[in-house]
Amino acid sequence: MKNSVNKALIFLVVSCTLFSLPILTEKSLHFSEKDVELSSEIIGILENNHYSKKKYFSVKEEALKEFIDRIDPNKTIFLENEVVSYLKEEKLLSPYDQMNSLENAYKIFRLYQSRYQDRYNLQKVLLQEIRFMDLKQERKILKDRSKSKRPDTLDSITQLWKDNLVNDVIQLSLNGNSLDETKNKLIKKINNQFNYFKQTKSEDVLDLYFNSIALSYGPHSAYMSPKRVEDFDIDMKLSLEGIGALLTSDGLYTTIASLVPGGPAEKSNKLKPNDKIVGVAQSNEETITDVIGWRIDDVVRLIRGPKDTKVHLEIIPSTSLDDSQTKLIEITRGIVNLEDQAAEKRIINIQNENAELKVGVIELPAFYMDFDAYQKRQYNYRSSSKDVKKLIRSMKEEGIDGLIIDLRNNGGGSLMEANALAHLFLGGGVKVQVKTSSGSIHGLGERRGYQFYDGPLVVLVNQFSASASEILAGAIQDYNRGLVLGTDTFGKGTVQKVEDVSRGKIKYTESKFYRVSGKSTQNKGVSPDVYLPSPIDTDEFGEEKLSGALKYDIVSETKVKNFRRIKFSTEDLTLQLKIRTKKSILFNHYEALKDWRKAQKEELFLELNIDKRRVKKEKNEFELLTIQNATRKKLGLPIFDSYQAFLDREENPDEPDVNDEILFEAANVLSDFIVHSYKPIVSMNKAS
Repeated sequence: MKNSVNKALIFLVVSCTLFSLPILTEKSLHFSEKDVELSSEIIGILENNHYSKKKYFSVKEEALKEFIDRIDPNKTIFLENEVVSYLKEEKLLSPYDQMNSLENAYKIFRLYQSRYQDRYNLQKVLLQEIRFMDLKQERKILKDRSKSKRPDTLDSITQLWKDNLVNDVIQLSLNGNSLDETKNKLIKKINNQFNYFKQTKSEDVLDLYFNSIALSYGPHSAYMSPKRVEDFDIDMKLSLEGIGALLTSDGLYTTIASLVPGGPAEKSNKLKPNDKIVGVAQSNEETITDVIGWRIDDVVRLIRGPKDTKVHLEIIPSTSLDDSQTKLIEITRGIVNLEDQAAEKRIINIQNENAELKVGVIELPAFYMDFDAYQKRQYNYRSSSKDVKKLIRSMKEEGIDGLIIDLRNNGGGSLMEANALAHLFLGGGVKVQVKTSSGSIHGLGERRGYQFYDGPLVVLVNQFSASASEILAGAIQDYNRGLVLGTDTFGKGTVQKVEDVSRGKIKYTESKFYRVSGKSTQNKGVSPDVYLPSPIDTDEFGEEKLSGALKYDIVSETKVKNFRRIKFSTEDLTLQLKIRTKKSILFNHYEALKDWRKAQKEELFLELNIDKRRVKKEKNEFELLTIQNATRKKLGLPIFDSYQAFLDREENPDEPDVNDEILFEAANVLSDFIVHSYKPIVSMNKAS
């Protein structure tokens, strides 16, 4: 089932008959004069320093709506008229009357607390009577309620809660659990979640409120409490002892956003982006701690630990058909250092017509730099540009005919390094323009300089190439220096600043990137000259999918030299690419998978009838297993004898990998480019 951002707990049920039962203690939730002052301080910084220059009065209703949506994104707690009333009340307040705005937020949260406990109380009652639950109803529920209208009555809310519980019982039952096992699992889960929810403190409500204010200015603005500042400082020092994964939360599940290059999780090959973490245990613990509904910083604290210790994670793999299909994995913690993110090289031999070409590849997972050593003026400080230069020098000695810079999944890093790397291929000149919140625009890049490498060049990107990656790819493209291959990039064209406040820190967007052509990388990213196949649906990811993202715009272009290297028609390159990929077993496999998953997502409703759901489940499993086995048969690999065998599979490094296939196809495109058209102009190489 699809989950929206900051989703509240949804499996639970409530009946109006139980609304009189005791609720959570409210006395512990309060705010002080200092909290009011901090709220005003945050608003002042955002009004004056955020790139958008928006006044708070223009977004304060949006901020309160964000607060409500973060605690009730699936619209199963508050009534439509209640939300309208809250927003109307907020509209009448002065934008700088934070005393009453905070009181309004706390009033909303107390109602949320009350209904949360009502829901918990009833679900326990209903689960005790699980044998009388009707699992063969001729009704349906929406998979995702985030964009639907809120209920109009308390009876409608109660029915939603009941329906969600029935859905959970059906899911667990269809996965082989008896009714007693289903009851015990759900009771254990809701008890853990409720006990965790009871620990909610005033600081948690304030954190929600302050972040709702920040998010009304854009997705990259955030308030960091002192506790979160500690986590931020650890991450910035690159000495995090843990699994090396970037996490996000929708309020219900903690999800793998991306894996840190060279980190333990990536090396283990057991975790993938979009996997959901539902439980955590230390190596000496027999019981998994359920973390559904936990705050992300608390989940991080459980996962983090000393180097060489083991942590067990219960996950819902991104490939699972529903949220009840979990898997237990073990990862050994480690420390992510610069060495783990270092650039690496390889050489691919490509046969093109009558020529055999050597294509050099440099995989760059991040734009890294040892800032401490740099600030101490140590000559031998480590950086991505220095490492790449050494790798190019060694490959030039091996006689490469062309070079691929692989920036797939590179989320960015040092702006200085993006400029330094572009300098290796472009020599002197502006590489990127930066526009500040004051409106001033300045270019970055040395006025003079020599190319270190002037041969045929490709920059390989995907939908997770962002920020500094987009600066480098955009510069290579705008200078007409080389080809950009892959998919549209992520589209993060903004720069954030972190500023101290009286308690914690505030992060906000202070400037935007623009290419030398004047185009922003914001939202649209960099479009490749030639599109390569992608194993996933790229339309699901990107800056433009984030609520409140700054808009795309343009500024004046900067005059730069045109290398005029792209003479061979990119349409012809694309045509030859399509001829090859049409024959690719792996590419055809992933196209079939994307079509199948797209069809699944177009089904908006779930039946509350276990017999119909069983038929649907068996049909889905059969279709997915058929797709997998058809491909494995063509590749000469052993097929799975059951869907469960497919779920329990271990990654085999000897089996064909689609990411390698994409890289080889990029090398084929580069070889076509070299054989048919490459004619370098004036060489500007310095002796290496």
